[in-house]
Amino acid sequence: MLAYCAGDAAAFDTLYERHKGSLFRYFARQLPAAEANDCFQSVWLKLINARTGYLPSAPLVNYLFTLAHNVLMDHFRASGRLLTTDPQALEALIEASGDSAGSLDGIDEIQRSRLREKLYTLIHKLPFHQREAWLLQQESNLSQQEIAMVTATSEEGVKSRLRYARQKLKAGLKAYVRQN
Repeated sequence: MLAYCAGDAAAFDTLYERHKGSLFRYFARQLPAAEANDCFQSVWLKLINARTGYLPSAPLVNYLFTLAHNVLMDHFRASGRLLTTDPQALEALIEASGDSAGSLDGIDEIQRSRLREKLYTLIHKLPFHQREAWLLQQESNLSQQEIAMVTATSEEGVKSRLRYARQKLKAGLKAYVRQN
């Protein structure tokens, strides 16, 4: 980032290649495709516009996800909603999280698909802050301290959000498996 700030245009290409996947998935897991694309582009435009004032006080990934968080909040405020659904994103989410639903032996593809849909539903039923913390951890491998910086909350708050998110997802999947 410092090289880009100093005028090295090729450094931007390196930054983009290194971070585009996790940033795009962050939006794709929370928004329909067209909205995710718009927000994704907005982050890069904000980075370009902020390059002259950038100060390296934390790792760049923290800065990028702080920009992404702010873009997402602005988007939600502008659209008047805090929860969306995008069934296409579930497969990649399960793979990224290493969830056991993706590796269950002895169940057919229909059962697997239903279980994934249930997990997807549970994720989107999480309160926004729990879902956001969980997705930031899954998508970017940010530490709890880094998630706290991105979301402007305390590290204890992040720990709590992650713990409650895991508990709700586990409980919901267990109840679903018992019923089916």
